[in-house]
Parts: sequence; structure tokens; C-alpha cells
Amino acid sequence: MPSPTDFNLSPYYDDFSESKKFHRILFRPSFAVQARELTQSQSILQNQVESVSDHLFKQGAMVIPGQVSIDTEYTSIKLTSKSAASLSTYNGTTLTGNTSGVVAKVVGISVTDGTDPDTLFIKYDKAGTNNTDLVFTAGETVTSNATGSPTLVVATTHTGSAAAIEAGYWAADWGDGCTTVRCYGGIDQELMAKHPNMKNENIL
Repeated sequence: MPSPTDFNLSPYYDDFSESKKFHRILFRPSFAVQARELTQSQSILQNQVESVSDHLFKQGAMVIPGQVSIDTEYTSIKLTSKSAASLSTYNGTTLTGNTSGVVAKVVGISVTDGTDPDTLFIKYDKAGTNNTDLVFTAGETVTSNATGSPTLVVATTHTGSAAAIEAGYWAADWGDGCTTVRCYGGIDQELMAKHPNMKNENIL
């Protein structure tokens, strides 16, 4: 879809019209090139690309698969306290239970909102030293391998689910001349801001 912005005005003067069936603009040596001619060249190319893409892909078609995955064992621990100044210090680090010996990798964080406490999303790597404990225990002190070996105290442990969308391409027409959109593991917030009417189902 052509851009809804009218460029047929100063200083662009883009009067390209698909009905005229022009496919090329020729330039002659020693003659000045007009801005209108350069702008129209872009409009011609955009129109040709759009014609091909509209033929190959229908609205919402998946161009490059964006694999949808779900993890039904997405574990987390809520904290009573922490020695690090910022919760992000623990992100991407390895945690070891001082009592249980359980080892886990931090894959995400959620800073307290004043009601729900600081939360670390983790994936357990190794059972405890007694080969029985599989998760951290409530009240246990846990040490991170981050610089300075910061600690934290576990309040509770939880298991939930998480869904993710891997990067991929979908054919879409947002009414502004854009014919494809890329999804980077989720909904692009900048795109949402530009297109407030976009719904999740347009991408999925």
C-alpha cells in the first residue's frame, strides 16, 4: 500500500501514479536532476516491490517462521532480602544454596512493585549436595557468583509457565507503506506506538 502521506507538494512534487504504468526514469548527462525525478524513482521501486510481495504473501502470512515456545517449568524465587544494591546484579549469574547446595541459573528478574517482592526467574542446574533437594528452600541464604559474591534470602519458591516468540518475519500492511514487519521475540513496542490499532493477533 502506498504511503498515505501526500508527497505531491513542495519541495518533493512526487506525482507518481500507478495508472500511468511508468517503470523507469532516465537521466541524461549534462542535465540537472530534479528532486521530483529522484523521489518518483523511489516511488516506482516501492510500487514494484509491493506488487511482488502482494503476489507472494497474503496479509499476515509467515515469511520466516517465528517459533512459538512454552516453558511449563518456569521456576522463580521471591526474596526476603538481598545484599546487592540492584536486583539486576543477579541477572545471568549462577546461584548456589548455602544450605541445600542446589545450583540454579538466573534467567530473568522482576523488581518489586511495592506489593509483590523482588523475584528472580531461574532454571535449576544441579540438585543439592544430598542428591535429594531439587529446589531452594524457604528461608535459605543463596550466594551468587556475581562480582563480590552477593547473597539473598529466599522467601518462597514457585513454578509457573512462560511463552516466547523467536525472531521472524510476517507480511503485514500497516497503511503507511510498510509491507513487512519483524518480530523480535515479542511485540515491538515502537511499532505499537506508531500503530496503536495493532492487535497481537495481527502478528500471530
